[in-house]
Amino acid sequence: MSEQQTNARKDGTETLEDRLLYALERKPVWTVPDDFAARVARRLPGRSAAPAIRRRYGLLAMKVAMAVLLAALLAVARRPDLHGTVAITVEWILCGQLAALAVWYSGVRSGRKPKLF
Repeated sequence: MSEQQTNARKDGTETLEDRLLYALERKPVWTVPDDFAARVARRLPGRSAAPAIRRRYGLLAMKVAMAVLLAALLAVARRPDLHGTVAITVEWILCGQLAALAVWYSGVRSGRKPKLF
């Protein structure tokens, strides 16, 4: 603060700007009450006695996807008129997706992450 602002405070003739500068330059004092943690813990709801049921929607979706891929793969393989590059590419893509889901499924079933490489 400048000398003029300090003198203005001593005289009791502070302006709004002086009060604003003083409020902005003052370092805030932070205090936490001693019983703060206890008060917060008291306000928390009690724990429920019922265990959480683990849903496995991802596992079900994986099984459905594998069944759909297998059906699509069989449908493409049984068509004798499909012999072009597109048909072979679609068949390989379906095989790759089915293999990737099978590797993922084996890791989920055993409870570990599957290592591909």
